[in-house]
Amino acid sequence: MKIEKYKTRFSLISSGKNSEEKQIFLVTTIEGNEVFYYSGYRVHPDNFIKETIKRQGGTVYIQQVKTNTVNKAGDHSSTINARLDELKNASLIVFERNYKGRDTEFDKETFKTLLQKHLGEYDYSQDHKEEAEALGFFDYYIKYKDEAQVTPGRRRQYATDINKLREYEQSKKETLTFENFDILDYRKFISKGRSLNTQVTIMKRLKAFFNYCESESFIDNNPFNKINFSTKVGTEVYEEPVCMTKDELKLLYEYKMPDKYKELIKDMFCLQASLGCRVGDFVRLTFDNLQDGVLTYYPSKTKEYATKVTVPLSNRALSIINKYRGRAKNNLIFPFVNTVEYNIQIKEVFKAAKLDRKIVRFNRDKGSEEIFKLCDIASSHLARRTFVDILCQAGEPIHVVASMSGHSERSKAFDRYRRRPEQLQKDAISRSMD
Repeated sequence: MKIEKYKTRFSLISSGKNSEEKQIFLVTTIEGNEVFYYSGYRVHPDNFIKETIKRQGGTVYIQQVKTNTVNKAGDHSSTINARLDELKNASLIVFERNYKGRDTEFDKETFKTLLQKHLGEYDYSQDHKEEAEALGFFDYYIKYKDEAQVTPGRRRQYATDINKLREYEQSKKETLTFENFDILDYRKFISKGRSLNTQVTIMKRLKAFFNYCESESFIDNNPFNKINFSTKVGTEVYEEPVCMTKDELKLLYEYKMPDKYKELIKDMFCLQASLGCRVGDFVRLTFDNLQDGVLTYYPSKTKEYATKVTVPLSNRALSIINKYRGRAKNNLIFPFVNTVEYNIQIKEVFKAAKLDRKIVRFNRDKGSEEIFKLCDIASSHLARRTFVDILCQAGEPIHVVASMSGHSERSKAFDRYRRRPEQLQKDAISRSMD
């Protein structure tokens, strides 16, 4: 009998350790067989939404965590819902690639193993030696992803790379192996709709994977050893970062917004620009992170390496923090705002404050310069860049600035600020020409 019946849902199951919150499980049902897979998150049942929405073309059953809620572990709904979407998509992909329309016997454990491998969560240490020797191209990539000493963010990038490689395999209509993999053909495949920097970054991660396979003796011939990477693949070129000036930030801080919501967004941005943290870390900050006038936190991007960041609070920062003290749930500094919504509203706030300075950029793909207004390209990352740039332009020691922003002093991203000459140029003209 061909396998055709498939559906997924999420189920809340008591863990026995927490009487209030329950574990969220993905339940995949194939021909009446249920396979349970733990999401890694817990949620209070009151914060888990189940609803039916009628849309053009049919009815959609929605299961997700209520927006702008946080569980006891500090996980925000946006993070949990992203994980749930990842699980649903992975389950469907595994079903369609391995079972749909096939006359095969269904085994729960086999399906779960395939799901773990697709998600990059399979423990290869459980395998016997002979099984390990039989691993294919994608199995090795997933193994590499699991073993790599990298941040969670980089691990997610590896998972995305695996999906790109699967798409490439489908386009070639043949099983991808180390022997038939063509570097330059894959480089051409990923070029569609991606900037040169993005393409080069993807290829660098792929090169690291092949280097790993070579070092572990999985392959005898590394194709990357046969090409000049910078010539054949390319080299990243990082543009000068767009930043606010100190005066622009002061203008924004003092500007009174027309409504309370925009005032909240404005204050959030000004505080972020006074702290320099990434938006993902910023929206999670609580008053527990503040002690004796100093912010202390561990960036989520580098949490695996336990890199502590400390930032003394300026008078402006303290003023904003005290303004919202006690107004947010779960001891958060600010009422939680979804990062997508936050970035949308920042542009509106900048427009209201008439922060419309023209920015000249060079479009490498078009080979010509482009002009934008500051308000049109404003984002949460602008706040972080502004924090770093104001300190660097003031001549503060590089290692001090890096310690407060969480950058590595040797990173290309941080080096862009080090090389910005604006203040030196102004001083030079003032001394010599005026």
